[in-house]
Amino acid sequence: MLMGVPVADFRIINHGTICILQALTEVAENWVSEYLPADATTWGQNGIVVEPRYVDPIIDGIVADGLEVAHG
Repeated sequence: MLMGVPVADFRIINHGTICILQALTEVAENWVSEYLPADATTWGQNGIVVEPRYVDPIIDGIVADGLEVAHG
């Protein structure tokens, strides 16, 4: 974070068998609501739980819409 403002809109954290997608900005939260189906979205304590095979297409969509994703 720079002066309290997130550098990226999303953070993706790879835990091997699952990944966690964290929406860090209001724009990112709106993107999730618009593009990730509610019935296919599993929320964990720290973000959305995503199977690794679905991460790349989700990231591609995020980036195509002009948002930034940080890894880690």
